[in-house]
Amino acid sequence: MLDHPAISNPEYTTTILAWEDGGLTYFKGVGFGSDGFVILDAFYLAYLTVFVVSILLLRWWQKRGSLRIHPTLCLDTVLVAVAGAAFGGRLGEAVFYNPEYFFSEPSRLITNASGMTIHGVIIGAVLALWLWARWIRKPFLHILDQGTIIIAFGTILGRVANFLAGELWGRASDLPWAVRFWLRGYLSRPVYANGAGETFELVREVTRPGEVVAYLKPAAVDQGFEVLRDRPANMFPVGQEPNAAYQLVWRCVTDPRHPSQLYQALADGLLLLILLIAIRSRARTVGVLTSSFLILYGVIRTATELFRQPEPGLGFVFGLLTRGQLLSLCMVIAGVLVAGAIRRRPQLIADIPVTEPGPQPAQSPSKQP
Repeated sequence: MLDHPAISNPEYTTTILAWEDGGLTYFKGVGFGSDGFVILDAFYLAYLTVFVVSILLLRWWQKRGSLRIHPTLCLDTVLVAVAGAAFGGRLGEAVFYNPEYFFSEPSRLITNASGMTIHGVIIGAVLALWLWARWIRKPFLHILDQGTIIIAFGTILGRVANFLAGELWGRASDLPWAVRFWLRGYLSRPVYANGAGETFELVREVTRPGEVVAYLKPAAVDQGFEVLRDRPANMFPVGQEPNAAYQLVWRCVTDPRHPSQLYQALADGLLLLILLIAIRSRARTVGVLTSSFLILYGVIRTATELFRQPEPGLGFVFGLLTRGQLLSLCMVIAGVLVAGAIRRRPQLIADIPVTEPGPQPAQSPSKQP
């Protein structure tokens, strides 16, 4: 059994660079509700790396002729995809996993940093690139093909960041590499337990600038955990009511779990990336990469979800599937439909003309000598 670094190291953080107390800080977390802010952490570094790699790949593919757009459109295409992915990722997090929390106060989509969902990222990028393809008058599936390898690459970095942050862990396991994580509940809130074994989530709310209210909210835990009574205890008020009684509590850790974040980094990310690179090297028809990605990602993600603990409070759909498996199976169906469509009406990549961006000027009639 292994422990996540955050359990053994009180100073552990995924923050790389931040601004706090009037200056830059390195590898030091920012206090909740403080005037400081994070400039670069593991997730931001992952996003930045994917953005830079995307631009370089699109320029390279354009020069080689496998991407049939004008070179000046490479950066614009990446920016459109990023905007769609960011919007879809946040909206997907709300719709698929926490609709009651987010839609009861829509501003939380911006103010709450609970993350994004990969299925929302894919849907958002697809819709944005559909509009973009119509704008630049290129086959939609050809533009969409370019994002498949980038998503697979981004999945590797994203899942590694999930592991470093100690979130989205797997189901219980007794394997030698099983890992204990700090137990978190709804919206990744820390979980504590009192002497009677009752569990609570620590809720922190910013009531006004510089003022933070923290209190314990009773919460059920749907997985195995352990109370670390050998660590220093904490005192927190129970509930928001005035003069709430303080209670002595201890932090909780999960029982040993599959490090499913790393499984998915290797399978949903690295394995998928290798397969897509091999497919791209042979693809001559528009849409082959898109259909392959949808089918392969859906199948692989459905398999790796067997090792992943469902989101707190969500459990299994129909008592059998996780939310991620249900969405992934929908991707497989979409991939099969795309494969059927391109088989009926194939279009060669080499036949797509490379034109100047924007409306094309009308041809003036030639003058007779």
